[in-house]
Amino acid sequence: MAREKVKEGVIIALIALGFIAVLYFIFKIKAYGNLDSSNMSDEQIALIKTSIHQALVWGGLIIGAIMGAIVQRSKFCIAAACHARITIGDLFQTRSYAMALFVAILGTQILYKMGEVDIQYSIYVSSPFTWLSYIVGGLVFGVGIVYAGGCASRILVRSAEGDLGALASVMAFILTSGATLWGIMANIRVGFFNSFTVGLKSQYLPDILPTIPWWLILLALEIILVVFMLMAPKKSEWWGLAWPVTGAAIGLTIVLAWWLNGAAHKVLPLIDSFSFSGPADPALLQKWRPKSLTFALADAQSFRYIILWTGETINFAIATVFGVLAGSFLAARITGTFNWVAPPVQQYKFNIIGGLLMGFGAVLALGCNIGQGLSGISTMSLGSITTMTCIALGAMAGAKFMLWNIMRE
Repeated sequence: MAREKVKEGVIIALIALGFIAVLYFIFKIKAYGNLDSSNMSDEQIALIKTSIHQALVWGGLIIGAIMGAIVQRSKFCIAAACHARITIGDLFQTRSYAMALFVAILGTQILYKMGEVDIQYSIYVSSPFTWLSYIVGGLVFGVGIVYAGGCASRILVRSAEGDLGALASVMAFILTSGATLWGIMANIRVGFFNSFTVGLKSQYLPDILPTIPWWLILLALEIILVVFMLMAPKKSEWWGLAWPVTGAAIGLTIVLAWWLNGAAHKVLPLIDSFSFSGPADPALLQKWRPKSLTFALADAQSFRYIILWTGETINFAIATVFGVLAGSFLAARITGTFNWVAPPVQQYKFNIIGGLLMGFGAVLALGCNIGQGLSGISTMSLGSITTMTCIALGAMAGAKFMLWNIMRE
């Protein structure tokens, strides 16, 4: 028991050091904004841009590792949360997710109002409101995570723990996410689903409801989350230290990811005004667009980076995927919970079907339970709230169907 506590203490210490390291990279990027680039040579500017890029990559790697270690030790998973709601009626993991949302929303909105990150340029706020994509993608992804046995982050973590079934889900996820992003299914996404839109200039709730003060909308969202957490039954696993802290730590990774990328997005035009005409520059918007954690695009990009290394460049998103794998693997090795596990052959069918559904649904909806769920809702985006609602409904429907099928057999 004492050895186990020591091992857990080592992981907690490493997570704390990781948070400190990310703060170092944030302030390193911010410091470049104070430099006078008018007297710099092209070579000096290029070196600074390279340094900023490296800070983003290292920061993404560490943030991903923190997320991986936390999920590995806590078993945090929205699929398990929805399944527990159906099977045992306890919402302890859902309340942990609510805590993550509470921290992510509050921290992100504070950063936005302080000018540290301009979420108006994020994909969640600036993209067209493709309502059919959000609904169908969310429902399909929700069903998929139940069949795959875990959400987008959880199947990565389980793969790093040695679960071959989860690895099958990850590969299936990568296959359909890549096909829906760039391949044979992209025409369906762009030509059909994305044609169903509502004319909103911004998906930011205070922009949609201009007569209501932004702080009142923020307060309402936070109160709803707090009330939900406080409504937990006395015998629920929620009451304790583990689940609230887990949720708060995951929410903090979302905030730090926004801050890190927001700093680069803000500083770069000050450093290189010649090749970067500003945040609206269409050629560089995708590369430097403020972003946080997501795995829909990141998983597909990571696989493409691995097989096309000479023609690709590592970025923040790819680094987070490698970080999740490294962090969860390290946590599993330290605690002795790494084991090669091969599920029954018939289980692979569900792993693959779940992964295929997840990849298509996540890309269609512009994000998963982390991307649209935590990162997206932290921007108070209407599309993100719509998507996450549909993900939850799809996951609960999938869990009910699986339970009914088991009972029938």
